Amino acid sequence: MTSAPGRSAHSQNQHPRRAEDNHTVQFYEDPTFLFDVVVRFVDAGFQAGEPAVIIATEAHRAGLVQRLKAKGFDVERACEDGRLVLLDARDTLARFMVGGLPDWSRFRDVIGGVLDRSHRNAGGACVRAYGEMVDLLWKERNPQAALLLEEQWNELGKEHPFSLLCGYEMGNFRTKDDAQAFHEVCCAHSHVIPTEKYSQAESLDARLREVSVLQQRAQALEAEIEHRKRIEKELLEALKLRDDFLSVAGHELKTPLTTLQLHVQSLLGMVKERGEERLKEKLEKARRQTERLAALTDELLDVARLSTGQLTLRLEECDLSALVLDVVDRFAEAVARSECQLRVSVEEHVRGQWDRLRIEQVITNLLSNALKYGVGKPVEVRVNAGKGRARLSVRDNGIGIPLKDQARIFDRFERAVSSRNYGGLGLGLWITRQVVEAHGGVVRVESEPGNGATFIVELSYLPGDRG
Repeated sequence: MTSAPGRSAHSQNQHPRRAEDNHTVQFYEDPTFLFDVVVRFVDAGFQAGEPAVIIATEAHRAGLVQRLKAKGFDVERACEDGRLVLLDARDTLARFMVGGLPDWSRFRDVIGGVLDRSHRNAGGACVRAYGEMVDLLWKERNPQAALLLEEQWNELGKEHPFSLLCGYEMGNFRTKDDAQAFHEVCCAHSHVIPTEKYSQAESLDARLREVSVLQQRAQALEAEIEHRKRIEKELLEALKLRDDFLSVAGHELKTPLTTLQLHVQSLLGMVKERGEERLKEKLEKARRQTERLAALTDELLDVARLSTGQLTLRLEECDLSALVLDVVDRFAEAVARSECQLRVSVEEHVRGQWDRLRIEQVITNLLSNALKYGVGKPVEVRVNAGKGRARLSVRDNGIGIPLKDQARIFDRFERAVSSRNYGGLGLGLWITRQVVEAHGGVVRVESEPGNGATFIVELSYLPGDRG
């Protein structure tokens, strides 16, 4: 509120009922129950010669009008002579909201003016008001504004004779975090009425049973929350143990693998000198398997680093086109084995501040995937730049990826096909996404089943001399 309003010129006798003493909140689950409550509230006022102001959403106004007419009430006539005022909750809110909060001066002018007119038209009788503007604010996830509006209604009750009924859908308060706000809503009202499960109970015994059931449910939910907290803690500990194991295992595997690769390379050199083709062929297979095992080990190490936030980028100015050509050159043997026709198209001098080794890893992962899933068919690699972005695309003409799988393939240990047929740990694309996003870039896939897949990486680059 901008200021605390003082008492008006009305005397105590001119306030037969004040909102601070007659401010009721009705919680509900089914709108049809709410309609019945509001109609009873309004009808009781009509019987006592009291006018009514209804501030509701369009759908609820229609439901309330239908119920009033069903009781034989002439709605149109009542609106004409001022005994009934129907206002749209959203439009009315807009008249006094400022910066996402209700402004006291505007609220007093807008709502106070409506109440004054109804009060005078009824010869000084107390006004019955029903409102769901607070419910709208709550649905829009603006509880601060809703609670402030409740306070302003209470302040307005010091100046105007009215009783107020507010409707809140119980679905607004679903989480544990809503408990304090729910308590504050209850405190803002002089009377609190539970939902229909309690209100429609036919006897005191039935109501007490309903309260007991709710208490049991609350206890069960609290116990469940505590149980889930323990499970979450245990899971986090298990994940840390897994990441620690991957890190240790990766490092322990790396040393003997490096030694093994050196021995295989040395033996290959000796065999080539002697011209022993059969042995050379076997050693080539052994070399490829050690390279594959080394790549898997590197992936495990990357998982451990990325999971613990230990990925450190060593940024330097480098040329994406040159990096692509270097990787393609190293892939010459793999391309020949895949029987793919590799088409490379790169613009010159697409430079950026990137981690050279990590970007090479991205290119390697995408090219490996293209050769694996598009075996025997053309693969296209392109690099171009424009509007401050460097763009790398790798397209295969293989099996393609269904739309439903295109998001999850970038998750850990995920793939769109069986690992039995294609192998791998399902980590390459996840690592690719982590590296690209660490550079402030984006990676996405465009694909249809049977029509191949195009993986696109976009990174910030350094515009300037393009050669």
